[in-house]
Amino acid sequence: MRLLFITMLLSVLIMTAHASESIGHITNSAGKIQIKTIKAKRLEGIPGTQINVGDFLKVRKKSMAIIAMQDGSKFQISEKTTLVFDDFLYDETNQKMLVRIIDGALSYDGKKIAPNSNRQFNTKGFTLTVRGTKFAGKFGSTSQIVLLKGAVELSGKGKSQVLSGSSMQSIIFDASGMGQPFNMSIIEVKSFFVKHGLNFDLLMGPKFEQNIESSNKNCVGSNCGN
Repeated sequence: MRLLFITMLLSVLIMTAHASESIGHITNSAGKIQIKTIKAKRLEGIPGTQINVGDFLKVRKKSMAIIAMQDGSKFQISEKTTLVFDDFLYDETNQKMLVRIIDGALSYDGKKIAPNSNRQFNTKGFTLTVRGTKFAGKFGSTSQIVLLKGAVELSGKGKSQVLSGSSMQSIIFDASGMGQPFNMSIIEVKSFFVKHGLNFDLLMGPKFEQNIESSNKNCVGSNCGN
């Protein structure tokens, strides 16, 4: 009986330690960012503030935050955005993340850097699974994601769709289900970023459009795309 008690106590201590470990930190912010920890402690989100598993993060109106995670991935979070960091694990063989998006807009930049990678975003009955991806999205009664690099799988309502490549694909989804993937022009993508308070150059770099034009000039035959 005593052994069982000690085992249970150790399990609780390990879980508590895992929950208190920093999984990232705010590198830049503006306006008002509120963090409610798993222990119901309320923090002001300013540069240097640590992010932990279970944290409830809310970026208020006319505000923004940039978060660097321990696995090297980065979040750019726009105003009026609420999300929860439900799980995170990163070591030599595992890369795991589970983020719940309540509403708002964000962009994510994250390479696959471990053999076992499972990074997911949950929002209103849908799951977005990423694989070495740069994407942006706005989330609410009607949601939309835009893929800039890598691959993402959107699943929910008994269906799934995969966006892949670097062709600036997008998909719209809501309570009725999900539409078909479609391509966006660079002008449309940049307009999407501006509309939802996101910085395109911060995610893709200032020479992204120039590189696309250079690639199109040098391509041959089917490599030129549509």
